[in-house]
Amino acid sequence: MSDRGTKRIAIAGSAANPITKGHRIFAEYLTHCGKFDRVFWLTSGSRRDKPSLIPAEDRVQMTELAFNKAWRKSQPTEFVVDTREAYRESIPTIRLLEEFKLEYPDAEITFATGVDVLVPREEYEGGCEVSHRWVEGESLMKNWTFAVLPREGYPHPKKLQKEGKIPEHFIIIDRPLSLLGDISSTEIRSRIASGKPFDNLVDHQVAEYICAHRLYQRV
Repeated sequence: MSDRGTKRIAIAGSAANPITKGHRIFAEYLTHCGKFDRVFWLTSGSRRDKPSLIPAEDRVQMTELAFNKAWRKSQPTEFVVDTREAYRESIPTIRLLEEFKLEYPDAEITFATGVDVLVPREEYEGGCEVSHRWVEGESLMKNWTFAVLPREGYPHPKKLQKEGKIPEHFIIIDRPLSLLGDISSTEIRSRIASGKPFDNLVDHQVAEYICAHRLYQRV
């Protein structure tokens, strides 16, 4: 893959357990915002806090279906499905960003996330999840750039940035909240296990894959 002209890279991703329409809308805001030359989407690897993840092979395949060739071709920004994390134990975000920086030393590396992990919380003494729970969270906040998207039910990141609760160097990716909402992978798994409809929450090819492979069904 040529790196010529790739100076601004965004990194995002999900556990894809399963991948939802919300994830694809999230990705589309990154590819349409005009702030990046390339967007990498990673399927997370095994995680101790998510012991119920289905095999990586299924989660990667669903990600490939959601971000299929036709969809990627239609995006104004190059979009790459990156599987480096999927088949190993997930590493801390700061280690992942350092890994990308070694591969793309001349690029600006940005980590994309929802505002929920940056909202001040009482249990963190006014800090946020990133600064208090993520590995080297203070260093992440100070030395790396995040692209922050609004989420339903949380303060708008522009407001938090104006109040000094989100660093000034973070990029705010604005969007109408009503277009995304919160499509929960947990809710989808629950619906499938209960035999309830879920097709409207995932891409149709993903729904077909889930049904064909009998994923998330109660045994």
